[in-house]
This record gives sequence, C-alpha cells and structure tokens, in this order.
Amino acid sequence: MSFRVNARTILHLGSELISSDGVAFYELIKNSLDARSPEVRIEVVQRIGFHTYDVLLRRLGERRRTEGQPDGLSEKASGSWKDIRRLALDAIDTDVSNAEELIEQFNQARTKGEFSRSVRGANYIEIDDDGEGMSARTLRDVYLTIGTRNRVRQREERMRATGRDKKKREGEGVILGEKGLGRLSAMRLGDAMEVFTGVQGEKSWNNLEIDWNDFANAADEDIGSIAVEPEKGGRKDETDTGTLIRITALTSDWSQTKLEEMATEHFSKLVDPFARKKLPLTISFNGSDVEIPEFASFILQHAHGVFLAEYRVDGRLGPRLHAEMNYRLRKRKGSFDFRGIDLVASARGASRQTLERVGPFSLEVYWFNRRILSKIEGIGDLGTVRRLLAMWAGGVSLYRDGFRVNPYGGPNDDWLDLDRHAFSTSGFKLNRGQVVGRANITKEDNPYLSDQTNREGLTDGPEKQAFVGMLSSSMEHFRQFVVDVDDELQRAERIYADDAIDRFRQEDDRIEALLPRLIKALAKTAEGRRLTKQVKESLATLREAAEMVEVASQAQEQERERVMHLASIGLLIEVLAHELYRATAGGLRTIRSARSGKDRRSVSVSLRVLEAQLRTLQKRLRVLDPLSTNARQTKEEFEITEWVDEIVEGYSRQARRAKRIEFTTSVVPPKGQRVITAVKGMFVQVIENLLSNSVYWIVEKDKYDRGPGKAARDEDVIGSIKVTIEPYGGRVTVTDSGPGIPEDRRETVFQPFFTTKRQKEGRGLGLYIARQIAEYHGGTLKLGEANKHGYINSLVWDLARLIRGTARLSADFERAGADVRRLCGAGV
Repeated sequence: MSFRVNARTILHLGSELISSDGVAFYELIKNSLDARSPEVRIEVVQRIGFHTYDVLLRRLGERRRTEGQPDGLSEKASGSWKDIRRLALDAIDTDVSNAEELIEQFNQARTKGEFSRSVRGANYIEIDDDGEGMSARTLRDVYLTIGTRNRVRQREERMRATGRDKKKREGEGVILGEKGLGRLSAMRLGDAMEVFTGVQGEKSWNNLEIDWNDFANAADEDIGSIAVEPEKGGRKDETDTGTLIRITALTSDWSQTKLEEMATEHFSKLVDPFARKKLPLTISFNGSDVEIPEFASFILQHAHGVFLAEYRVDGRLGPRLHAEMNYRLRKRKGSFDFRGIDLVASARGASRQTLERVGPFSLEVYWFNRRILSKIEGIGDLGTVRRLLAMWAGGVSLYRDGFRVNPYGGPNDDWLDLDRHAFSTSGFKLNRGQVVGRANITKEDNPYLSDQTNREGLTDGPEKQAFVGMLSSSMEHFRQFVVDVDDELQRAERIYADDAIDRFRQEDDRIEALLPRLIKALAKTAEGRRLTKQVKESLATLREAAEMVEVASQAQEQERERVMHLASIGLLIEVLAHELYRATAGGLRTIRSARSGKDRRSVSVSLRVLEAQLRTLQKRLRVLDPLSTNARQTKEEFEITEWVDEIVEGYSRQARRAKRIEFTTSVVPPKGQRVITAVKGMFVQVIENLLSNSVYWIVEKDKYDRGPGKAARDEDVIGSIKVTIEPYGGRVTVTDSGPGIPEDRRETVFQPFFTTKRQKEGRGLGLYIARQIAEYHGGTLKLGEANKHGYINSLVWDLARLIRGTARLSADFERAGADVRRLCGAGV
C-alpha cells in the first residue's frame, strides 16, 4: 500500500500555498531569473471587462466552483454558445490594440470548444524570458513534478564547482527556487495556461497546455489520471532559447492602476534597493508600459538617524553582534557590542548552538522624524518628500541573496514589533512609518532561515526566533539611544517657570525705574499722555498675567509632587517586593544550610546571618505603613573583615553544593581588620545581591558553553567567585568568572528595572538597591576595570568615606585618652 493523491489536491496546493497575486508574480519572475534570463517581460491584456468576462466563462461552463460548493463546474447558461458570442462581441474593448484579432477569432469559431478557447484567451497574462528554456524531457520530468529538488541540485552542483570562491559564485548568479512549487503560481492567476519553451541546439519549440478545470472535474480520481503531455511545437533557430508562459481564463480584474500599485509595493522591492541593482523586469498593460519606481537612495542622506548592525560567528570568541548608532540630527554617536552569553537575552534565550546556526547577517536602518521633515533641495517640497518616504518606509525588509523575503517590511507586517515599542516613547519614535531599512541574509550562510512553503515568511523554529529576537532587540537599543539623547538635551534646554518669573520681575523692575522718565517725556502732549496711560495699562495686564503664571506654576508643582509621590510609592512597593523575595529566599537558603551543618560553628554563623536578614527585612517593611515614620536603620559597630567573611561563607556553602562554584575570600593585607559603624543587615543585602548575580551569570555561561542537554558532572567546578576585602583602603570587591558586563553598560546596569536576565528571572532592581545602600553609608558601588575585550567582571563597593569617618572618631578618642594620661601624670 502507498499514499494516493486525488486530482483536486493540486488545486488545494495552488490556492493555499500561493496567497496573493504579488507572490504569484514573484514566483514566476524568480523561475525566469533562475533560468539565467537577462530580462523578464510581463504583459497583461484585458480586452473584455472582468465582470462580463467572468459571466461569459461561467455561462460556458469554464469556471470551477469554489471550495464548499457542490462538486463539478458552475452552471451553464440556457441558450446556445452562439447567443453568448453576441454578448461577447459587444463586450470587447475596441480601444485595445489587438481587439480586432479577438473579434476575428470570435466570428471564425465553428464550435463551442473553439469559441470557449477564444473567450479564455480574451484576457491573458504572459511572462516571457530569454533564459535557458526547457526540453521536452525537462518539462516532463521536472516541470510537471510538484516538489522537485531540481533547483536544489543545481545549487549544490554550482557550489561544488566554485568551491569557496564567493566572487565566482556571485558571478554564476543566485538560484532562488528550492521547493518546486513555483509552477502552481500560474493557477493563482488563471484557470488555464500554456507553456512555450526551447533550449539551445534544438530545432523546435516544446509546448505544454494545462487546464486546471480538468483536475476539478476529475475530483476524487487519482492525479495521474489527468493526462498532461508536452508536445512538439513550431520550428525555431537552434540558438533560440527561452520560455513564454501564457495564463488565460484569468481569475482577477486587472487595470493600469492595479499594476502600478503592485509595481510600487512589490516589483520595486523584489531586489534589494539599497544595493542599487535594478530588477531586469518590464511590465505593460494593454500595450502601455507600467513604470517600476526606482529607489530614491538620495533621500537616505537626509535621514535623522542611521543604525548599522552586523552579526558574525567567530570561531574563537563565538557569536558577536556589533552596532553603530548615529543620531545625525543631534550630532551624537554610540555603539554596542554583544558577545556570547550577552546575546542570549536578546535572542530570546537561544543556546550557543542555536546562535551559531542562525548564521551571519547585517542590518541597515535609516530613521526619519516625520514631524520635522522639510523640503529637500533637488527633491521637492514637503509633500513630495513625504510621498517618497511613504513609498519606501514601512519598517525593516528582509532580503536573501539580494531578493526579498515576503511579507517582512510590507504594509501589514510588523515582524519586529516596531509600532508596539514606539507607542512607549514620546513622539512615537521609530515606528514603521519612520523607518527605511533592510536585513540581509544568504541561502549559503543562513540555511536554517528557510522560507515557509507559502512564501509568507520564515519557517518557525529556534533559529528564526533567535534571529528575530536579535533584530528586534537591536532596534530597541537604537530607539532607546535616540530617546536618551533627546531627554538629555531637553533637560539641558528646559526653562522652569520660576526662572521665567524671576526674569520677568527683573525686567519689570527695570521698566519701573524707567517709567518716571518716560512719563515726564510724554506728559507734554495729549498724545503722549494717552500713550502713557496705555503703557501703564499694558504693564498692569502683564503683571496680572505673571501672577496667574506663578499661581499656575505652584499648582502644577503641587500636582507634580503628588504624582511623584504616587510614583515613589509604586517604586517603593516594587523595591520592597524585590527585597522581600530576595530576603525570604536567602532566609530559606540559610535555614537549609543550618539544618545540614555538621559542626556547631557553621550553624552559629548561619543563624547570625539569618537574624541580620530578618531584622533588616522587618525594618524595611515598616515603611509601607503611611501613618508611621520610616523605620530607623540602626547602625552598630562591627569588624568588617569578619562580617563579610561570614556572609560569604554562609552563602557559599549552599551555592557550592547546588551550583558547583568555587568561593574564596581574601584580605589585603592579610589579617587586616577595621571596625566600622554601619547597618549589618544592609551589608548582607549588598554582598548577597552581588554574589547572587555572579552565581546566576556563571550558571548561564556554563549552560551556554555546554549547550542544551549537557549537564556538568557533580565534581566539575563551573566557575569561581572571589571576594577581596581591603579594610584599610575601605573596599570590598566581588570578582567572578562569568561572562562580564560590557563597558558601555557601566552606568546602565544601576538604573532601576534594567535587566538582561531572561523574562521572569530578574526585575532589574538588585544593583539599583545595592548602590542606594552604598550611598546611604556614604560610599559608592561601581564596576571595576574592563578587560581587553571590553568586558567587566568585578564590582567594587567603596567604603572609604565610612572608613575615614570611623578612623577620625577613633583618632579623637586616642587623642583624648593621651590628654587624660598626660594630665594624670602631671598630678592633675
């Protein structure tokens, strides 16, 4: 037994896989280009209006029923075909150049079959090329084989012949087809087709005729029961090659306007416009040429922002995404560089193997702020500029080997969520209507980014998800860069109401000082006195307006304070929720560690750490009560070296068992000690936060390096964390073997809600809170020095001010004690 395929299945394939007229044309054009044709010519002829044309075909029984209707062809008209002929003759558009030929065909028809054939061919689409053509054998064995791998084999043979010489391969041209479904595109456009083709060395053309209605009539019969056989055609010169496909019994209405719209939306963007390579395509409708707009590349010179990104996989350093940002309008530049594990979050949690399989790609984006567009010299007025931008904007299009991958960048496609993200910014920045961009991939370098069978995007899979994630994340970084620059400049240029009112009062005082002299000079005439009165009235009005502005300013400031208070409450709740989660998780971890402790000293250490954690949590939670004052964080004296060592020891015992991470604590100089006055529980918060972050990223790096499904052995050490305490210098440094933080995020990581952890695994508050605690103690928390690759693996808690304050206090006591001893020695 084997599968059987019914005849009507081919109709379902054509209707489901070729989703639009634009896709159908693209597939047919692509077949001509794969045949190495230097030019493709499309001619659309409509000699009878579509409504009448459709009625004629239905009355002649030449239209198949749509899915869901009873099987078989549509109803036939009452009356003979000769009566239908009179209707057809009256419907011919005599202004079409070859209308007389059609009239002659109608009049000379002797049978219903001859007349029906003439009606089908009254409207037609021709795709003509001068490519390699097809022999009768190729027509039979390849063209009539749905799903053939012929183009795939050709590509593989070409790659073997050219080896690694990319320039040589480019010279051979790109083979675009691969699925063997392009011939079904003709079914989308019409119910019948003819193929006229020939190859070099043969003396005759090869003809093939297909009536798709035959497959509808056969319905449940085996597909092989429909006879489709190439025939020998007219004679030709042996050097003549090429293919002409004529599609008849058209299923859509066509016009000059429809083709012009298709030329603008589809044909003009079939090849990469940025490459300035012209598509070798001509189109006509009823003998009139249809213009395919050329890309207005000069408009890119006037973009307000430019974003260039490139993704590569380095054998030694692994995947890397590097980007350059140029905010031309503000004359600001920036860049970012993501490597290895740093890409995982932007690539939606992809593994290293998935990132490597994505393959290299590039991104080029030009952003236009539509609100400040203006006329451009040599292009036209503002209206012209807006029309040009509307024609080419639409987001980021995707091109493979220089040819477009539909539907990305189309009018109804927002595959990178540009519009959704733009709603979150002032001015709706970087929405699709403001962006002209393209991403480039190749069939050779990106084999896992393959097309869906229906040509409606890339096939779903982890590689596509990672690819789209990296593009979307990159665009979001560019958007944030633009927003941050604008915010920075707006803050610098902002004029506050209090400043404006002060300026007005200064000017008012000057005018008040000049007014007596002005009144005296104008008092000599009636006109002068009248002007004096008007000046006084105007001044009084201005002063009233200034008072109104001041009152409004005060009211606005009160409202702003109210809103800020509400916002701070929200932030406080967010912070406390984060602390509550971290503290309870830490407390449970400490309890588990104490339970499994084998000696009394380790249990005692765990309990002291737990006590400090709970005390701090209790005090911090009290600030939620709006009727009480903030809980005072009680400072106490303790020795910093011993306390930090206990925190690390308490945390590391549990982490070492669960994560196989090596913890070390060192004191510089050895055995150095320093007693400070601070909140012990806050020290636990900061140190454990830094340790927790280090553990997370070491584990993520290990997962990334090992790949999916490859766990470390229990005895394997996957990373290390070193805590260095400098009691005299007043520094605590946490250094880990994780992936590190890029240099360009030196301050960004301390902003509230910033995180590169996977979704639901981080809230972006840990380092923000840790820095707040450091500053509360008069210190700072900052990143250490970057390595030669631009990554930072250490955080430094600088407590120098706290140490100096404690040292000064100790020195005062020592001096006081010395004075007492001296006075006692003197007998006082």
